[in-house]
Amino acid sequence: MAPHLGHDEFFKSLTDLLSKTSQQVHGSVYLTQKALINVPGATTTNSQPSILIRATDGNTNAPNLKESKESRASKDKSQKIKLSTIVSPDDIEAFYVRYADVCKAGMSGLKKRDRRARKAKTKGGAAKVTKP
Repeated sequence: MAPHLGHDEFFKSLTDLLSKTSQQVHGSVYLTQKALINVPGATTTNSQPSILIRATDGNTNAPNLKESKESRASKDKSQKIKLSTIVSPDDIEAFYVRYADVCKAGMSGLKKRDRRARKAKTKGGAAKVTKP
């Protein structure tokens, strides 16, 4: 497993990941956070544990079973991007202020999903049950 990044490196890499994903036609960025309780190397202050922050691009590198072997072999699958950092309880507030700014800036290029077709289905015949 790759070592955790420092805060500055994490924010720089996250900014790059968000900008790269917003330039593509399709793509996702998954942001997760998890409290580190009873983990070596994690500090706990005033009953607040350290927090593990992760970001990934959602590229699974898993083969698509519906494709033929030739097409799977010919595709150039890029490696999954995984970023992580550990935030100590003392740095949480300052970290989240900067984290929110980076996330807001990265989401400016996103397109709103078109949900009109979904709403039309639920209003019309989707709720009706057909009998065989």
